[in-house]
Amino acid sequence: MKTNQQLLGKGNDDFLFIRMLPNIFTTMGMCIGITGIRYGIEQDWKSAVICILIAAFFDLIDGLSARILKVTSQVGAELDSLSDAVSFGVTPAVILYLWLSSITGSENYYLMGWYWIPFVFYSSCCVLRLARFNVLSRSKNNVTTKNNNFFVGVPSPAGAIMLLAPIIFEINFRRFGYDNTEIFKPLVISAWVMLVSSLMVSRIPTMSLKSINYRISNRKAIFVFVGVILSVAIILREQWLSLAVAILLYLFSLPLYVIHLRK
Repeated sequence: MKTNQQLLGKGNDDFLFIRMLPNIFTTMGMCIGITGIRYGIEQDWKSAVICILIAAFFDLIDGLSARILKVTSQVGAELDSLSDAVSFGVTPAVILYLWLSSITGSENYYLMGWYWIPFVFYSSCCVLRLARFNVLSRSKNNVTTKNNNFFVGVPSPAGAIMLLAPIIFEINFRRFGYDNTEIFKPLVISAWVMLVSSLMVSRIPTMSLKSINYRISNRKAIFVFVGVILSVAIILREQWLSLAVAILLYLFSLPLYVIHLRK
């Protein structure tokens, strides 16, 4: 029989704190993601996008930390899904809608009510995608659960970053002196939102970190380190341009990865 001190966790406080780390990371990511709405209201679009990127980073490390520390739990899984629904389902939609309202002006107030529909569709698809992911991950007979090396549909963090692509490209255009927001027409933005929403709930396989399992010889390891260092230096120098290029590369990788799996 366990003693009262063991049941209460006394004398083992460090272990209990370690068990809380994944949930702490998840909560921090959610709080930062929600803060993106505040920056969107203030029309600080760079800070709003950065909040989503930081939330995606915390979404990555909370899962990694849970697996490394072997402290996965039902509460952590539910908290992660609810946090993703807020950070990647609601917040990006609100940010992009506020941005769209700022570039179209108040004269299209009536039409903005119609343009809101795609954003509701996106949030709904994000929640449906998360619900499907939870069901598939708990299914013992699911193929993707056994292999666990690719996602079904675009993950919600990647979908959120893709959704904010118009803001990211506008930041790059303004930086290089192309100050013309007419190319970001509401109908184009609405079509983009619908496309990203459809990709999230689609059945197409998409890459995950576990699908990258290429072996590298010891002789080539130094070149990999050098390449990583140079890549980080370029990203730090051209953050927004690197982010735009990463979105384009991810879009091109979707059909290529499907072809790769079929072969």
